[in-house]
Amino acid sequence: MSQSFSRIRPSFDQFRDWFLEIVNRHSPGKAQNPLAQWHNVGEEALRQEIVSSFLDDLEMKFGFRPLIKEDLHKLDCPLESVANHIFHVFSTMFLMEHINAKMYGKAIKREH
Repeated sequence: MSQSFSRIRPSFDQFRDWFLEIVNRHSPGKAQNPLAQWHNVGEEALRQEIVSSFLDDLEMKFGFRPLIKEDLHKLDCPLESVANHIFHVFSTMFLMEHINAKMYGKAIKREH
C-alpha cells in the first residue's frame, strides 16, 4: 500500500459499533440491539441529528464526509440497516480516496 494513504478501512462490525455509540450518545439505551427498529430511537429530528453527528465523526476520522443522498432519518428499518447504508457509501468513497492518493499523492480536502 502506498505510504500516502495510510488509513485502513474499518470492518462493517467496527463501523456499526461506531454508529451504535452515536445512537446511544443521543438516545441512551436505544441501541442495545443492532436489529432494533430505527424509528424507536426517537423522532425524525433526533434521527437526523444522529446521522449528521455520525457523518461529522467520520469526517474527523477519515478526512472526508460521506455524501448521503437518501433521507436516512425516514427509513423504516433496523439500526444495522442504517449503518449498512452509510457504510456502503463510505466504503465507495474510501476506495476513491485510496485510488486518488495512489494516483495524485497526498490527499487534499475536497468537497464531494
